[in-house]
Amino acid sequence: MTMPVLAQQPNRPASYAHVVATHLRGATGSGGWRAAQLKPSADTTPLKLAQATISNSERSRQVLATEQERIQALAADLRTCRREQDTVLGLLQHAREQWSSVAEATENETDKLQKSLVEERLHTQRLERELVKARNDLDVQARLSREIGTEGRETERRAQSDPRELQQAVEREKDWANRLKQNLTAAHHDLETQSAEVTRQAAEISAKEAAEAQLQASLRQEHDRIKQLEETLATTQIELDNRSQQIAKATEETKQTKQIAENTSAKLMLSLREEHERANALAQELSLARSKLFAYEAQAAATNDRAEQSKEQLRRECHQSSRDEQELAAARPNVGPWLPAEVSGERGAGNSPTRELLRTLLLGSPPLPPQSAREPVVTADEPKAPSLVLGNEQAAELVRLIARSTGLLRQGDIGAARVVLERAAELGSAPASFALAETYDPGLLAKWGASGTRGDTSKARELYARAAAGGVKEAKERFDALGH
Repeated sequence: MTMPVLAQQPNRPASYAHVVATHLRGATGSGGWRAAQLKPSADTTPLKLAQATISNSERSRQVLATEQERIQALAADLRTCRREQDTVLGLLQHAREQWSSVAEATENETDKLQKSLVEERLHTQRLERELVKARNDLDVQARLSREIGTEGRETERRAQSDPRELQQAVEREKDWANRLKQNLTAAHHDLETQSAEVTRQAAEISAKEAAEAQLQASLRQEHDRIKQLEETLATTQIELDNRSQQIAKATEETKQTKQIAENTSAKLMLSLREEHERANALAQELSLARSKLFAYEAQAAATNDRAEQSKEQLRRECHQSSRDEQELAAARPNVGPWLPAEVSGERGAGNSPTRELLRTLLLGSPPLPPQSAREPVVTADEPKAPSLVLGNEQAAELVRLIARSTGLLRQGDIGAARVVLERAAELGSAPASFALAETYDPGLLAKWGASGTRGDTSKARELYARAAAGGVKEAKERFDALGH
């Protein structure tokens, strides 16, 4: 941002600058340059602040949108984890139901097998008792056979004595032997049948025991699987808790970010309102300045005739006044602070001819009596005449340099303006030294937005010291500010 240096001189009255602007505008005919100068300074700062406010709001919205996307992603992960947890819980519940049904079926089958085993054992014991009984019967039959043999021998002895009785006894013994044989055959058959039944039942018991062992192995496998599912469920629950904590933390961070964004937006809106109010105030000041400018133009038009008469009188008294008048007419409103001390009267030069001449050209004072203008030129001592001519030449040169440097500064060409201001400072103008010091002041360069121009603190301090020695009051403050 380009800022005119000459308009920042605080040691000149505002009315003096306005009067100078009025008469120079009346001489040159430039109608709206003052309004064009004031308008950018009133509009640029609120615009930049509004742009900065909008940029900060956009960044806050982007940060908030990023946080919302992250929360949505975490919420999606949470929903996925919950679905996985529900799936695992369903599988675990199904496994528990299967295990319960298998355990119940196993218990029922075990009870049946145990009952069958008890029944088979009772049946086996009964068969064993019958077998013992059959063996006892066989022993009885064998004993009876032996007894029969004994009786047969006795019968034989009797037969020898009685053949008919012997024949009857033989028939009875045959019948008895046939019955015993039949009983023995039946007992053997029953024994074989019972042995086969016992073998079959033993095989069934073995098969049932094998099935029970296989069922126990299946139960152990199901138990291990359920244990693994429980461990997986515990791990999933831990992960779910961690995700929930992360989501809660992210939500809290998002709330804080949103709160910060809202606070920042509120502050930015407040700053924007303040800047709008400031812009409105500046616009009002601009309108007031324009009104004053129009009044000064009217006053300049009213006093134009008197200024022309004074200029004609000065032309007759000094042949170089016409050239000086043209150069002064091209100068800007703040040309007064740039004049050297011997011309502007800051060092107490009194009512010198050069001072009266410049005041007449710049302020448009009433025409002076001819002898008041001629006395310094005609009746003055001879050594002072060259000083008058030299002062006028310096003033004209200084006016040209001021006009040139002001135009360069408005264009933002600070490097070229430095060269012109150095020449003006060499002519002895303390305000020129002050303006040159401003072009080296890093703080002012930053305010002007001159990013491509490098400042020099030591050079600025030196020039501020020179300007302070020349009577510029603000130079001392700038010098002290750079010293810290």
